[in-house]
Amino acid sequence: MLDGNDPAQKQMTFEEFETLVGETVDSLPERFRKILSKNEISVIPRQKVPSPLKTSHKGKIVFGVFIGLQLGRFTDMQTEPTRIELYKESFERVFEDAAQMKQQIRDTVIHEIAHYFGFSEKQIRKLGY
Repeated sequence: MLDGNDPAQKQMTFEEFETLVGETVDSLPERFRKILSKNEISVIPRQKVPSPLKTSHKGKIVFGVFIGLQLGRFTDMQTEPTRIELYKESFERVFEDAAQMKQQIRDTVIHEIAHYFGFSEKQIRKLGY
């Protein structure tokens, strides 16, 4: 397993992770790709989970997060661009190879798209994501 504790292990480079994320998003069913494209939701690979997110999810592995306004919600305030962030360090802590990561990346992107549509964590888990 790529756990970062064994120096003999070859960890995936960030560029390899970016490529894996891109390939995974490109292989999503068309209906999900259309949602991302139509609603201008970027899927952004990141190296590490931000500290505030680690703190708010203490003891849990955070693969990704939806950032932005849910569909149908509006505000007069300036907001960050709507996006899904995926965290390389989390995938490497859990998965040994790219095929396993690819499946979890797919599930994570679909999970975060569901948040965009207003689904709760409990509802998404019931759907298997």
